[in-house]
Amino acid sequence: MPIQSSFYRPAAAVPAELSRSVFITNILSSLFAGITALLLFIIIAFFRWADILYSVVAVALIFAALPVLNKRLFHIGRYLFCLIPVYVALGISLYWKYKAPMQSAITYFDVRYVMLASTILPAVVFTIEEKWKIVGCMGSILLCLALFDPIHNLVGLGYYQQGYSGRSYYYINAITVISFLELALGIIVLKIITGRAETEVNKTLIELNASNRQLVVKNEELIKLNEFMVRQSEELIQQKKEIQESRELIAEANLLISVQQEKLVVANKELEKQVQEKTIDLTTANEELIKHNNELRQFSYTVSHNLRAPVARLLGLTDLFGKAELNKEREAMAVLIQRSGQELDEILKDLHQIIDLRNDLYRVHEKFAFADEWQKITFALGDQIRPAYRISIDFAQGPVIYSIRAMIHSILYNLVSNAIKYRNPEKELTIDIRTETLADQCTVITVKDNGLGINLETQRDNIFKLYRRFHSHVEGKGLGLYLVKSQVDTLGGAIAVASEVNRGTTFTIKLLHPPNISKQVFFESDAAQIYFDAEINNTVILWKKIISVEEYRKAFDAVLHSLKTYHSPGCITDMRQQGLVPPEEQQWLFTTIIPEAVRYGLKRIAAVGLADPIRQNYLEGIQTKSQLLGVELRVFDGLEDAVSWMEKFVKHST
Repeated sequence: MPIQSSFYRPAAAVPAELSRSVFITNILSSLFAGITALLLFIIIAFFRWADILYSVVAVALIFAALPVLNKRLFHIGRYLFCLIPVYVALGISLYWKYKAPMQSAITYFDVRYVMLASTILPAVVFTIEEKWKIVGCMGSILLCLALFDPIHNLVGLGYYQQGYSGRSYYYINAITVISFLELALGIIVLKIITGRAETEVNKTLIELNASNRQLVVKNEELIKLNEFMVRQSEELIQQKKEIQESRELIAEANLLISVQQEKLVVANKELEKQVQEKTIDLTTANEELIKHNNELRQFSYTVSHNLRAPVARLLGLTDLFGKAELNKEREAMAVLIQRSGQELDEILKDLHQIIDLRNDLYRVHEKFAFADEWQKITFALGDQIRPAYRISIDFAQGPVIYSIRAMIHSILYNLVSNAIKYRNPEKELTIDIRTETLADQCTVITVKDNGLGINLETQRDNIFKLYRRFHSHVEGKGLGLYLVKSQVDTLGGAIAVASEVNRGTTFTIKLLHPPNISKQVFFESDAAQIYFDAEINNTVILWKKIISVEEYRKAFDAVLHSLKTYHSPGCITDMRQQGLVPPEEQQWLFTTIIPEAVRYGLKRIAAVGLADPIRQNYLEGIQTKSQLLGVELRVFDGLEDAVSWMEKFVKHST
């Protein structure tokens, strides 16, 4: 694409649709001025200087002046550009024959070459909409060619007047006119095809812009994609301008437009795919909301029903308790009031446990062994486990799990407790507990007993509902299996039941391996990020910037909560971006946070960046307090080294 200098650029008065043709005229005028000057030197070299050469100099000067003329009189300038070579060449021919009659055979052919070459100029400098100007200029050239000899004969300078009488004399004129027609028709056809192609390009670009606007309206979530499309459209507009610079670029532009249309089709398909995915997500969320709403209604109805009886009894008993004539019965009523209060307290405890589960207080997945958790469960069951019971455990195929410890404990406790509670009095109780880790990192927990069983044909839909019981002869509340199912759902797992009356029940729980166990973020602020790494059983603190007192205390409160909840023995803190900690906050850490953390089970600290000289006092204070409380402290330059150090303790413990 030519560089449009300020000299050749059309003036503001030139209409936009003519800007390109005027610009081309300016460029070619300067080139033709140079070519004319070159021709002048060639003529002088061959024939020496002659007066007629002043006309050649004039032509060169006119060509050189056309860019200035086109600033305002761009119509006249383009006419001159097309016709000056023709009329000047005709004049030179007449003058040359007049001056040198016997040597005029040279200009006889030369002038015709110049006229024929000038045939292409109107199609170059005029647009397809200026067709009458093209026709006018080409018609003028045709007249000069056709009347070439008659004009010479008219002024007495024809070849017949020089003694030529051959048939080929006018044959040359016929050949010249036919050559002109071939050249002119070819140029006109090419001009028409080029104009139509440019129109198609403009139409295609308009359609592309309309498609881009429709894509913007479709979905706000594709704003970035639509901006990209706008940029692509702008590139297409720029490419269109380049196409207008040269006929050879039209094919390339069409190819580029086709590629862009394919991109739009692909983008539209991607948009439809994203809309479908969003629709599926919304449908899933709606189903989950309906499920929780139904559970909430069932829970509300059941709780209100269960609360109504003890509350009504309490109201009635307290009313009777205040009557003087019933003094003798007050002791018995007091017992009944106490019993109703205890019943109400049990219901409220159940309600609290369910609400805690729904609030999802425990979000961090820990790595722990089933054997350790089983010891806690047997301790919690206490005397409920009798020596006569045969309880078989096999954790060899799945010894550890990444999950929420409290929920796994509750699931196993409730299933084993139910197996003991609903045992068959006619059989010796057997309980079989097994775990297995499958190839897809899925953990399967199986609890099987030989107890009373459940009639699945009539009770399958009620097994996991709140306050549903299947054996009235045994004391219970109907809460355990509801909690088990809710906790399995919270963990993203599935539970299946197989049972026969008087034959026993088998519960099979399938839990998927949770993602991102090495970075479970539970606290995030502008100052710090705190996460739990289940692979090394550590709480990790990443300080992001120079901190304020409020940010410092808030972050360490979250750390204490983590240590209290998960009892992680190690803590890694990256202080490289922390900045200086005020002395009073350092003392708060030494006297409050570290002792509390040790009380919750902290045994070792890995500090990254603590060796920086600006933290000398901070380092000495932490070292002194750690040694006093028996906490092992190590200082590292990078977070990876600190993690590697903590991994050694995990490997040693396993």
